[in-house]
Amino acid sequence: MTLYICMSIAGSIPVILCLILWVVQRNSYNFYLGKNLLLIGMIFYLSPFQAIKFILPEVIVSTLSFTGDESVEGTFYNSVAVKSILKPGDSIWIPKWVSVLLAAWLCCVITFAIYQIVKYRIVIRKLLAQSEKVCVDVNGKTVELLLNKHIYTPYTVGFIKQSIIVPEGSLEHPCFPMVYKHEEQHKINHDSLMKLICIIIICIHWINPFAILLFLLYKMTAEYICDAQAVKNCTVEEKKRYAKLLVEASTADEPLSMIWRNNLTGLRKLIKRRINYMMKEKKTGMLKKGIAIAGTIVTIFASASTILAYEPLRSTNEDAVEITYEGEFATFLNESNSDGYDFSISDCIFIYEDGTQVPVTDEASTYALCNHTLVNGYYSVHISNNTGGCTVKEYKAKRCTKCGYIEVGSLYATYTYTVCTHK
Repeated sequence: MTLYICMSIAGSIPVILCLILWVVQRNSYNFYLGKNLLLIGMIFYLSPFQAIKFILPEVIVSTLSFTGDESVEGTFYNSVAVKSILKPGDSIWIPKWVSVLLAAWLCCVITFAIYQIVKYRIVIRKLLAQSEKVCVDVNGKTVELLLNKHIYTPYTVGFIKQSIIVPEGSLEHPCFPMVYKHEEQHKINHDSLMKLICIIIICIHWINPFAILLFLLYKMTAEYICDAQAVKNCTVEEKKRYAKLLVEASTADEPLSMIWRNNLTGLRKLIKRRINYMMKEKKTGMLKKGIAIAGTIVTIFASASTILAYEPLRSTNEDAVEITYEGEFATFLNESNSDGYDFSISDCIFIYEDGTQVPVTDEASTYALCNHTLVNGYYSVHISNNTGGCTVKEYKAKRCTKCGYIEVGSLYATYTYTVCTHK
């Protein structure tokens, strides 16, 4: 669950930054930077990179890890870790109506996604069956298109194998070269596939509203970028004719739902913004490029920092055979020390064979995916009693140097103290 939360947070950071820039910058907003941020968000939503530390070879982990006192690393690590307050066997009480609402919302999200994907495939097959393949010359380049007499606006369809479908009679329109450049850019960017990925992300992170925002921002950003490419190197008059075509196409009746439309249409308010954006002369200076690159790098580091927030739960094996030793004082396993236990931080500690002690702050029964590198030692548990004394149980154990997983074996000894001096 912690890994899922970290993935959701990491993916949401670029999306939130993209939304803030869109609201603050408005007409000066850089849609190419926005697209990069959204793509970064998709990667972090889908990749469980927070667990990469626990599947790397030990030699790489030791190189990347902190040097020096392990307690310093543990203090820093625990200060940023997302920890569970639950102990094994504990649970969180959730009202039944909340559970029902969450389950209903999940069912609605998955049903909507499946319905949209299936409907899209049905409509596309129908359009392809009705279309005629032609080869035409566009801007001195021979391209392959599909002509369809049942549509009023061009489309770019398909997830992997993409096609551009245009209405019959549109080839003679003076704006057709710009229309083709718009649709070709959708094809180059694989926008239909990107939208499918966004829908998958919504199904995975269904409880996170920023996953839905990712889809809406990507859909909007894709149209702005395609418009910018369509009118690139065009005169003001050509841009005006293209803008007029956008307004006319926005009133057309279409077979595809708004989710899958890679074409000229859209909401009238957004059409107005798209026209204003493409009519504006854009000058990309070195400063703006530097800001865009810096913003992308900062966002990647901000999302990647969630790797520090993921701490896998430690695991123990409770199967042990008890051997008891009782006395007023006990001898520490390392015979050079006497009663050297340090339970000041936690009632559970792991003791390496050289006597180094590491506090164990979690006593969970599950652990994350990790190709463990185990070292031998002892696992000690401190138990206070009502008379002012205590009991220390010592287990033979192994500990992973990467994730902290503890494999507990047989009970080595039990030490009983009439007076507790460990706190």
